[in-house]
Amino acid sequence: MSPNDLTLVAKHVMKLLVERRFDELEKATGGTRLSADDMEAAVDDVGSALVMPPENVWRDLRITPVRNWAGAFNLKLDIWTARGRTSNSVELTVHTKDGRPVIEVDDIIVG
Repeated sequence: MSPNDLTLVAKHVMKLLVERRFDELEKATGGTRLSADDMEAAVDDVGSALVMPPENVWRDLRITPVRNWAGAFNLKLDIWTARGRTSNSVELTVHTKDGRPVIEVDDIIVG
């Protein structure tokens, strides 16, 4: 997957979280690690409505190849609210299967 493809996946995941479309995100991830209810509870714990990060944030997306798993990447997305960037984040693993992206929401860290 190219960095551009990974950015598109990251934007899509963040958009679903911002729009509180947890069931759709669970379906997109197959509920591999977090259910819709888990994601909703974590987003509620942020305490403020989420907003999409500014466009310039996507250029500095943190992408780390997964060791010993060719074509798999870990992404860490900062969570933003109307007040700006928070200390909270979303962690994803993205890889391909049969030429299609597979998305796993590993965790939503609220602290």
